[in-house]
Amino acid sequence: MQKNWRPIFKYIFTLSLAVCLVLGMPISKANADGDKKAIILILDQISLEDMLNSDIPNINMLLENGAIGLMNTRAKSSISNRGSTYLSLGMGTRTLASTKGGLAFSRDEMFPLPDYISGNSLISEYITASDLYKSYTGKATPEGEIINIAIGDIEKTATDVTPNNQIGLLGKIAKENNLSIGIVGNSDYDTSAREATMLAMDENGVIPFGYIDSNLLIADTNVLGGIRLNSDKLLKEVERILPNVDILFIDYGDTVRVQKNDRLATELAVKKQTTKAIERADLFLGEVMEKVNLKDALFMVISPNPSKEMTNEGNFALTPIIMSGSNTEKGLLTSKTTRREGLVTNFDFVPTILNFFNAVETKSFIGEPMEAVHSEESTHTLLNNQAQFLYIRKYRKVFHWIFIILVGICLIGFYLPQFTKWKGFSNKFLNYLSLTIMATPLTMMTVSLFGYKFIILDIIYVFGIAFVIAYILNKIFSQNLMAMSILGLATSIFIMVDIYFIKKLMIISPLGSDAIAGGRFYGIGNDYMGILLGSTLLGLFSLFQLYKIKKPTMTISILFYMFLVIIALSPFFGANMGGTLSAAIVVLLAILIISDKKFSFKKIVIMMVGVIIGIIVLAGLDALFNPNPTHAGKALMSLTTGGLSKLFEIIGTKLKQVFWNLFHASWNIILFMQIILMILLYKYKSEALAKIRKDYTNLFKGFIIILLGGIVVFLFNDTGTIAAALMLIYLFIPLGVLINDIQLN
Repeated sequence: MQKNWRPIFKYIFTLSLAVCLVLGMPISKANADGDKKAIILILDQISLEDMLNSDIPNINMLLENGAIGLMNTRAKSSISNRGSTYLSLGMGTRTLASTKGGLAFSRDEMFPLPDYISGNSLISEYITASDLYKSYTGKATPEGEIINIAIGDIEKTATDVTPNNQIGLLGKIAKENNLSIGIVGNSDYDTSAREATMLAMDENGVIPFGYIDSNLLIADTNVLGGIRLNSDKLLKEVERILPNVDILFIDYGDTVRVQKNDRLATELAVKKQTTKAIERADLFLGEVMEKVNLKDALFMVISPNPSKEMTNEGNFALTPIIMSGSNTEKGLLTSKTTRREGLVTNFDFVPTILNFFNAVETKSFIGEPMEAVHSEESTHTLLNNQAQFLYIRKYRKVFHWIFIILVGICLIGFYLPQFTKWKGFSNKFLNYLSLTIMATPLTMMTVSLFGYKFIILDIIYVFGIAFVIAYILNKIFSQNLMAMSILGLATSIFIMVDIYFIKKLMIISPLGSDAIAGGRFYGIGNDYMGILLGSTLLGLFSLFQLYKIKKPTMTISILFYMFLVIIALSPFFGANMGGTLSAAIVVLLAILIISDKKFSFKKIVIMMVGVIIGIIVLAGLDALFNPNPTHAGKALMSLTTGGLSKLFEIIGTKLKQVFWNLFHASWNIILFMQIILMILLYKYKSEALAKIRKDYTNLFKGFIIILLGGIVVFLFNDTGTIAAALMLIYLFIPLGVLINDIQLN
């Protein structure tokens, strides 16, 4: 009897089809990664010292397999607006939050009519948080246990300040990748303080799971303010939602409640209460750790806002952060955003969490995932770094003002006698002073190696050693031009050695960046960019003058050396796109001037367009082929997605910074003096300039390039005021020396 194979084939076909369908179905990366959990404990408004001085065995256990750092949490708001730092963390950009951003509730929580916000209960009817959400937004309430009823005001406030950025970005992307977020706890005291929800929510102001109600609090006369979190109840809520979430935020608000009640308390009492709150949080964290598989968990401890004591000391942005996971090395946190050991930013927070789940490429964000660098003395290093950041923050203006005063005295000494009957300072004094000023950027780069202990000693080192260098050069070389040439080239070379190899001297110099303000974290800032361009041009053209170098050799030398300068300023090293653009234009200007070509408006436009296209091409290559694009690559990517509105936003931000610096930067004094001098020299000292042009043909070309370069630097950099003033020092001081020499002869 012939066997009927049709049912068997039908069975095999059906089974195969089912297998193919299952294999072909899109599996969320969260599911593909199994039972991974990211648990973030929020201990707001505490300092690094607060944490290290507490008895925290569970956090210390995390540090045995994890890293610690300082996170720059700066946002576009005052210190009193706690919510902005949370919203900035969740968006991956510095933004401003609504002052009502803490109004988040369980969706079915009941409030008396007519208006919960005003607390004006006139009738005995009640409304749910879900109904309030619908009333305020005009939209049905999305699914989720927690809703922020101020979402409309949050979005309006943030997008007015940072347009083309998405609120609730962490929640939105998590949702797109089938990752579920939950939050428990609050920072309530006399009002609802659930600002942490702005970090965890999606674009609709919704968090899938959580419990943040005020009945999590219990009375306790032993704590400042009389209330604290009920850890038992909080733990039950964690146990309830933990199986359903991939990312869990724990707002352990007892540290905030201490800060809210510090007015009548002594400093000692506040410290003790803060320590106890941290220790309670540590015990709670230990209980949470028992509920998860530590091998599949990422733990983070963050403090989005500084304590009041920290802000009084000048630290309004650097707060402690701990990260620990199975693949985390013991040591210090860093990221490609900062390129500094022990320092990360709020930009890096979302990419770090999403990178843990392999949920999204970090190219969508300004920041980069945090990494750990091995260190056996991480806390000691971090405390030293913090002390250094605070020192620079406190005293950098002192160094700047002394430098500004010296430059001002030098310019007055050289040029005021040219236009008045004042005889001025002695020529010897001016020669020493001019060389001291030109040596100061070098000593400011090295002061961190020897000082940052006592301001008086550091000032003596910076300006005293600069004078010693000036004295030695003056004794060795009879020609002022040779001494200036050596100082210019030495400054230029030393800056580039730092950019290419050392990578830290400039950034922690008094002329460098402020890590607390967070303007720039690595590479060359605009201060040293102006110095680099000015010292390079002065050094090279002084040599061209001294050794009577011919035009072809001058052109080749400029092209070779300035190529190194452009690379040093580029996003790959210096991360200074304005500087890269300025240096590229300076090269083209130099070639035209060396060749004695006449300028025309058409040539200038073609030159600038060509340079801009070249920069865009470099940024495009960076975005396309660099696995971790620099800021230039990411900026270009944001332009492709945000369009013209994003371009106008970037331009608007830069222009605001330019105008702010134009009226507030301390170096404006020097820049205005230089502009006045330029006008006066052109109008009244044309004969002296003509003689210098005749006697110092090559050097005079360098002066013209520095002058035009200063204008370019001012136009293409947000802090161009400072960069231009510093760059033009290398024109007006040497020019003053030459004018003095002409008059003496």
